[in-house]
Amino acid sequence: MSNFCENELIRLLKSSEHGFTIQPDETTDIAELSILLVIVRYIHGTAAQENMLICKSLPTRTTAEEIFNIVNSYFKKHDISWDLCHQVCTDRAKAMLKKLNGVVARMTHKKILS
Repeated sequence: MSNFCENELIRLLKSSEHGFTIQPDETTDIAELSILLVIVRYIHGTAAQENMLICKSLPTRTTAEEIFNIVNSYFKKHDISWDLCHQVCTDRAKAMLKKLNGVVARMTHKKILS
């Protein structure tokens, strides 16, 4: 069932004429377990949709490069073009926003090079 849901979400993202936005968020819980969540927002029909695209455990210390590599690998694995990603939203954490090497900078650079 979960593979079907994931494949259907990927199909919807690839076929969306308006593209999509992603919101990566790395969080560490009270037990020092770190998780990367990537929420995707897109238009399906006439309604805005929001789904979880990625949920992955991370090492305790995670860099912007590692977060970017996880998302980029997921896109490559599922043949999702960066050109479809129109916006990256964040919680303004330092790792996400660093001007030259934060997650957003890496994703923007990747999109330009695609």
